[in-house]
Order: sequence, then structure tokens, then C-alpha cells
Amino acid sequence: MADQKLGTVRTLVKFGVQTTTQIAGKGASTVWEMIEVPIGTGDGGKPIMTDSFYCEWLGSYGAAAIQQQADGVKRAARVRLPFVQKVYDALTSKSVRVYLRGKTDAAHTFVLASDADDYGEQHKFIEFQVKHYEGK
Repeated sequence: MADQKLGTVRTLVKFGVQTTTQIAGKGASTVWEMIEVPIGTGDGGKPIMTDSFYCEWLGSYGAAAIQQQADGVKRAARVRLPFVQKVYDALTSKSVRVYLRGKTDAAHTFVLASDADDYGEQHKFIEFQVKHYEGK
């Protein structure tokens, strides 16, 4: 098996996980909470958290792009990022939105178009396809 690696170009993404809570007398409230992970410790041992991740973001081309266009997908991409357990767990079990360049507006919001793959179960990187959340 060929050893796969991430490219050198990095694009910032953030991940939002759908959280729905029941409010007595008002019904359900749904929000998108950013996934945060610890990246170290600060003074006093307090964890330093981040919600920003860098990935390889490649637009679709060739046969895949033609098929996606036929299926009505306007903007699709393949995403690869270093393995983060919390992100992988969310991608495989929850409703997740992917925010390109960390922007949460409609133009930068994507959803999964494929399952997330822990390539070779090696915990080196995660790969998945996304598509634009809203069409024009």
C-alpha cells in the first residue's frame, strides 16, 4: 500500500455539531456548537483549547465532479486533515457542518457528502467529501 501524506497547502476549517435542547414551555432549541480540543496547557495547568483545524481542501474534478454536478451538487470538495479523535467521532456519529475558513455564513458552510475515513485505521489523517450546504 502506498504511503499517503497531506499536501503542504493548508486551509482553515471549523466544525459545528448540532445540539438540541428542550426548553420547558418553549419547545426545542437547536444550536451548532464548535468542536474544541486541547492543544496544550497554560499557566496553572489550565488547558489551551482551539476550534480551528488546518486541512487539505481540494475541489472536485474529473468524473467525480461530473457525477456530483449531475446529482445537483454545486460546490464539492475532498477534505483531508490530521487525525483528531474528537473530530472523527463527531463526523462518524453526529450531524456536523464544516465551516470553510472558519466563516459560519451560508457561502462558507458545507455538510458531509461521504463518510469520514480513518485511512487504513492508522490514526494519521481523516479524509471525507463535503458539499455546499445551500444551493442557489
